[in-house]
Amino acid sequence: MDHFTGILKATKDGIIRAGAALLQFCYLSHAALLRALIVYHDFRFEQTGHLEHLEKYIQLNRKALLLLPVGNPHHGHLLHNLSLGLWNRFQQTGHLGDLDEAVQLDRDVLLLWPVGHPDRGGILIDLSQGLQDRFQQTGDLGDLNESVQLDRDALLLCPMGYPGRGRSLNNLGMNLLSRFQQTGHLGDLDDLSMGLSLYFQLTGHLGDLDEAIQLCQEALLLGPVGHPNHSTSLSNLSTCLILRFQQTGHLEDIDESIQLNRDAVLLKPMAHLAHVLSLGNLGMGLNLRFQQTGNLRDLNESIQFNRESIRLQPMGHPNRSTSLSNLSIVLSDRFQQTGNLGDLDESVQLNREALLLQPMGHPNRSTSLSNLSHLHRALSLNNLSLGLNLRFQETGHMGDLDESVQLNREVLLLYPLGHVGRGRSLNNLSTSLILRFQHSGHLGDLDESVQLNREALLLHPVGHLAHGTSLNNLSSTLNVRFQETGQLGDLDECLQLHRDALLLHPVGNPNHGTLLGNLGVDLNIRFQQTGHLGDLEESVQLNREALLLHPMGHQNHGDSLENLGMCLQSYFQQTRRLGDLDESIQLNRDALLLRPMGHKDHGLSLNTLSLGLNLRFQQTGHLEDLTECVSASKQAAEDIYSPVSVCLRAVHHWVDFTQPHHDLAQSNLDAYIMGLSLISRSLSMIPMISLQYQHLLSAIGVPEFVSDGASQAIQLSQLSLAVEIIEQGRGLLWSELRGLRAPMDRLRALDPSLVDELMRLNHRLEILSMQNLADRGTGLYVQTDSSYQHQLEVNRDPFGHSLSEKRHLLHAQSEIIEKIQKIAGFETFLGRKSFDELKYAAKHGPIIVVNCKGLYEQVETLVEQLTEARTFLKASPKRYNHVLRATLKDLWDLVVSPVVTKLQELRIPKMSRIYWCPTSILSTLPLHAAGPISPGTKEFLPDLYISSYTPTLTALIDAFNTTKSSSQLPHLLVAGQYDKSLPRTKEETDQVLQYQKHIPTTSLEGPAATKEALEKALVDHEWLHIASHACHTAEQSPDSVHNEVIHLAAAMQFCGFRGVVGTMWEMADIDGPDMVKDFYSHLFSDENLSRCNEVGAQARALSEAIKKMRGRKGVTLERITIYGNQLYMYGFWSPLWYPCERSLVVVIVFGVHLLLRAAV
Repeated sequence: MDHFTGILKATKDGIIRAGAALLQFCYLSHAALLRALIVYHDFRFEQTGHLEHLEKYIQLNRKALLLLPVGNPHHGHLLHNLSLGLWNRFQQTGHLGDLDEAVQLDRDVLLLWPVGHPDRGGILIDLSQGLQDRFQQTGDLGDLNESVQLDRDALLLCPMGYPGRGRSLNNLGMNLLSRFQQTGHLGDLDDLSMGLSLYFQLTGHLGDLDEAIQLCQEALLLGPVGHPNHSTSLSNLSTCLILRFQQTGHLEDIDESIQLNRDAVLLKPMAHLAHVLSLGNLGMGLNLRFQQTGNLRDLNESIQFNRESIRLQPMGHPNRSTSLSNLSIVLSDRFQQTGNLGDLDESVQLNREALLLQPMGHPNRSTSLSNLSHLHRALSLNNLSLGLNLRFQETGHMGDLDESVQLNREVLLLYPLGHVGRGRSLNNLSTSLILRFQHSGHLGDLDESVQLNREALLLHPVGHLAHGTSLNNLSSTLNVRFQETGQLGDLDECLQLHRDALLLHPVGNPNHGTLLGNLGVDLNIRFQQTGHLGDLEESVQLNREALLLHPMGHQNHGDSLENLGMCLQSYFQQTRRLGDLDESIQLNRDALLLRPMGHKDHGLSLNTLSLGLNLRFQQTGHLEDLTECVSASKQAAEDIYSPVSVCLRAVHHWVDFTQPHHDLAQSNLDAYIMGLSLISRSLSMIPMISLQYQHLLSAIGVPEFVSDGASQAIQLSQLSLAVEIIEQGRGLLWSELRGLRAPMDRLRALDPSLVDELMRLNHRLEILSMQNLADRGTGLYVQTDSSYQHQLEVNRDPFGHSLSEKRHLLHAQSEIIEKIQKIAGFETFLGRKSFDELKYAAKHGPIIVVNCKGLYEQVETLVEQLTEARTFLKASPKRYNHVLRATLKDLWDLVVSPVVTKLQELRIPKMSRIYWCPTSILSTLPLHAAGPISPGTKEFLPDLYISSYTPTLTALIDAFNTTKSSSQLPHLLVAGQYDKSLPRTKEETDQVLQYQKHIPTTSLEGPAATKEALEKALVDHEWLHIASHACHTAEQSPDSVHNEVIHLAAAMQFCGFRGVVGTMWEMADIDGPDMVKDFYSHLFSDENLSRCNEVGAQARALSEAIKKMRGRKGVTLERITIYGNQLYMYGFWSPLWYPCERSLVVVIVFGVHLLLRAAV
């Protein structure tokens, strides 16, 4: 039994040993097969780039790991193989799970291969690469820091001659580059490969860049053709050569870079990651060479390679956004060469797609935002094209510019103080703001642009690579501000900055020619200010040099032609050498050929050419030059793609060119009409009334322009058109506001929903127009639907958001108005009225439209004399009285006497009511009080006619347009706020309340007279009498915009009051109660009470009150003139009030008249 047992045991052990041997044999055979299949699929993927081979490679490596026991010496290699497969699949698909697993597998391998293991250096490099890739997806700086440390450790294990040293150099350089771009920490920049190239970008030391190139060349030698890192080394060397080309302009560097990328493309199959990246690099290199040579073949080939790169990177690919950005750049450049708007639209769309692939928080989002919105190409290959800014300049679509500014502000928030990218972002935002200023005229944008460039210059001190660019940007912005404000300090600083920038970009530098031209332009401008011929001569020389550096085909060729042409125009005016002028004209013609209709600078080139042609016409008398210069200025004025400022300049040229020639009189009139349209257009681009007024104030000559245009129409016997011109040009801001409150009762009966929508839009426009910009930017005004984030954006750029909001509202309003104008009977709804419509304003009395052309100098003298007297001579009554008498007499002789003669010829009855509508500076004078009518008499105009004023004929029509019955008695609301400085205001209020037996009256006095109580009570009252503190809101200086009427009286009409009567100057507190008593006693007498609402009843009552005042003893001429002025003048309202102690205003609401005393 024991023997048998022993036999069985021996047999069992043998079977076990045999089975184990068989299993070992089977495992070894299967492992060999797996290993062969793994190698095969790895090779096929490298050759074809087909994803199915990579999937099989990963699957087989997982099986092999299951078969190999833990502890086997080959276990680490299998883990590493699987990691490489997952990393490659992440590169193809962008699936972050693959990358996370690859990183973890490499960590496991690193534990299995401690210090001293022969393969430890390789796994350090691979783990570093995985961490760097994950950082680029997640933005986790911890991954990047660990990656840098791993590369440093790997480099210690890869001494000179070691096969992996080249790859280690490249990886560490790229990691340092990434970390520096995130942190701006200079310590990351060492003496290694790409790190040195980046250090050069900061310091500008070519030695750093040369050393970086040398290290890249060393890495390339260590990885020759056939080496797995050969393609990477080619790309890195190419990048450094491009950087050196951008500094030196040596074409051999960019040629070599292109060839290196061509070699890299051929090394890898299509769809392989390295192949795709090399395509993009090759495309960008070709584009850079195109910019230097103007060879369109390079540009078209660049587009082709970039398209192929995108095709090989489907949605979800991690590098797709970079390739989209690269293609957008070259498409934008081709647009600038060909003018094909399709290229530009595609460029913007590509940027939008790239931005969607980089959501908030993504480390590359700031780059995409910057690329989408800035104007100028930076030295980095990652920058995008001109994008939205460029398309805005081409199409004039303000939405593109608004978005550009907004995106640039977002970029700036992502680059806090100390960040390396902040300087470039400051410059980009500055550029967008300059563009917006050129179209809106908002000086705040210009000042902010200067400040942004100053901050950028501080971040780019002497020695910094971007120092020269920042000098040029600040100089250019100061140039723009000088041309707007005329501050010579800006121009002097501008010149010095350009000289400093030129020293940093010597001959051979690609930017040398541009800086020569900029400095030349500055010198020409300074010559025009100082007349120093040396500046002009240097300007000509510099622009000639710039033109040589920008030959035909160069993207700056047109600018150089234009600049030299302008300088030679100035030079001709000094030398009178016709050859200089002929050359100037030819240069301008050549520039215009490069800027056809639709080009952003088309209008500018037409303007410059027209000036040259006019100069030559004056010199030679050749009519063909005159004909062409008029045509050019007309085309420039009508160019819809040019900024309004350029178009308005063209209008002034057009006017000047045609003015002396009788046969061009109609063309001259056409220029004025176009100018008025452009002035209105310029106002539509400014969101707030206060800013619009400032714009008109800075737009010197607007009132005179209107007056001159009307005069031209009169000379051509087009009297109806003259009235229409004055109507259009006077009260521009008033007309805009009144349009928002147009009566719509008749329309509501036909389509109430349309009226409701229009009134909603008008209300929002009204709120926007009345805002204060400072309040808008401090969060005091928040839209109903605005979120906290929206308010933060408003606070960052209050003007920009207001401008954008106004444009959207105006667009919606325009659509509704178009619908309304299609309804029968509403064809001219809210449109400009023709003379046939305007003439109905005179149904209650003649209207005297007084144009100031031909009288301007005399009227200006009267205004200056009277203003000076009121300012300095009030303490000397006799001298002041003398000036006042002289002014009223001269006013009678110059203006009023001829009018009265004509009224008498027309048999207008004495003491009829007449309406004055003066223009320009004449609006500041008391026409109603002119006289005496003849020497030795005490009769003045008030003894002949009752005067009222109207800012526009439309305002008068609106005042008469009421459905209220004139026989209905008004309800009177009396509000009084009392002060010791005006002791008789309480007495005045008591005088008004004495008449409550005649009409229903409510009183709010003292603490009860609050704003809220007044608003509530006004709903039920048509008349209002306020006794309160003095009003100064209508005060204007002689240099104000006299055709505009933004003051309390206008505000009252805007709020619904049909007319206003008020004081022009201050009145004595003692006169208030007497004037109120005399006014109401006449108006509410038994004879007149039933007619107190009729048109003219209030004017007659005021006339009677003035007569009584004139009959009192001790009343001076000034007091008579003042009261006659106030009460007659403001039958509706006046365009000018002076500082007043108290003011008296009568307001007409729906045909019912209210007295507004001492208004607030």
